[in-house]
Amino acid sequence: MTYADMNEECVLSTLHHALRATRRRIVISVVADTPDAPISVREIARQIAAHEENVSLEQATGEPYRNVYNALSQTHLPTLAEADIIIYNRDRQIVMAGRQIMVAKMMVALGPPVVQILQLNISLSEAVQRQSVIE
Repeated sequence: MTYADMNEECVLSTLHHALRATRRRIVISVVADTPDAPISVREIARQIAAHEENVSLEQATGEPYRNVYNALSQTHLPTLAEADIIIYNRDRQIVMAGRQIMVAKMMVALGPPVVQILQLNISLSEAVQRQSVIE
């Protein structure tokens, strides 16, 4: 099933699933910052390992790097590709922005309030009305 064939509920469900993992949200940020250029899985893995270990890119090596690289290749990148957020070339181990990269980046940037609105399946205007009542 392609993204265009999915119904609205399925699209939201797929996007929610894709945004659940911190590593996938970092991939989205990295890829969205360079939308016109392919990025190697190695580079993305190094950035994530550096973030997780709180070290510089040069120090992001060894077992932490390998764990991230394997998780990206086996789980996270295929999940993001299925959601049409990225284009993942397994053979060349490169990633490019997919059709939904900007939607995903916006959802990551807006964070939990947007996810809550989508999960509750209510419109933005209803959410704003509820917020104004609370305030």
